[in-house]
Amino acid sequence: MPQSLEKEIKILLRKNQSKKTIYKTLATDANGYELTHLLNHLPLGNRRKKTFLITLCLVVLLAMLTTKQLLFIYLHENSTVSLILGFIAPIIHIYIMRELLLSHRLAYQLLPLLSILALFRPENRIFPDTYMYISMAVVSGLLYLFLFPKNEQIITPTHSFRG
Repeated sequence: MPQSLEKEIKILLRKNQSKKTIYKTLATDANGYELTHLLNHLPLGNRRKKTFLITLCLVVLLAMLTTKQLLFIYLHENSTVSLILGFIAPIIHIYIMRELLLSHRLAYQLLPLLSILALFRPENRIFPDTYMYISMAVVSGLLYLFLFPKNEQIITPTHSFRG
């Protein structure tokens, strides 16, 4: 059921229907919160089309940095523990690339934060990486503001708590 609701929402968003219209047509008592969550975390179809190339550039930048990190881990990690810990950042990068390609809100929220945090690691403060992380933070932050404006957020009506 959740997959079919998400697919139906994506189809309607591609047809450039507004989120409020989609909410009015699909909302029931059973799926109200899930519908609100999905609508607030997916961009409108026309905005997604406009920013697809920029998002693709972000994915390519992130893939280059992930590849560099994987090569660094392969060449320089000696112990099993440091090898396992070294794979945490590339796994997170791969997840963010997936979310970027699906245009989910979480990716545009996490990428600026993680890009800035990556600059605290000394190995990321070399010439090309510093600019790549800063550009990813700025571009993904601006994309977040463009794709998910505050005035388009759907607010669910509050239900009384039954205890």
